[in-house]
Amino acid sequence: MLYPAIIIAAGFSSRMVEFKPLLDIGGKPALNRLIDTIRDAGISDVVVVTGFEKSQIEAAALYCRTVYNADYESGMFSSVQAGVRSVKEADAALLFPADVPLVSAETILGLIAAYEQGDPARFAVPVHEGKNGHPLLIPRVYYDEILAYTGEGGLKGVRSRYDGEMLRYKVSDIGCVLDMDTPEDYERILEHIKR
Repeated sequence: MLYPAIIIAAGFSSRMVEFKPLLDIGGKPALNRLIDTIRDAGISDVVVVTGFEKSQIEAAALYCRTVYNADYESGMFSSVQAGVRSVKEADAALLFPADVPLVSAETILGLIAAYEQGDPARFAVPVHEGKNGHPLLIPRVYYDEILAYTGEGGLKGVRSRYDGEMLRYKVSDIGCVLDMDTPEDYERILEHIKR
């Protein structure tokens, strides 16, 4: 079974200065590169959560569902909630930040397969060299808790309650942990693409 993908592309990109989802990665915008990878994994239901620069993201997110988070200024968790709200009927969903554009289709498919062989009530995440990566697979059993949560830490605050039970799927794919929070991170990604 393949689950819908939620891509969070609503933030200001304040530490990057330039708008992260549309930065060029190997000849295409980061957002489109990620969408193409998700589709290469066979997932056709892709939800892109917009906020800041809504019209630019909608123009880039061709053939995807878009959900506007009017509360995007309050932080990323409100966009996570908007995305989860849009897939409430799905048994599970895969959550991607738009600034982690190099995760592989093999990692996505492997994570799904590992999740389906285990407890369907566990969060699941790929792990590269001991570091949690992306996407995060969220089972439906946690949707209501995520939508109702108002405590510290946003999604991490919910997820940490179940940290000991989380499925950690080990991968060799460094792309699942390479993000673009800063210009230095972006340069690292460009160097990785060249290699």
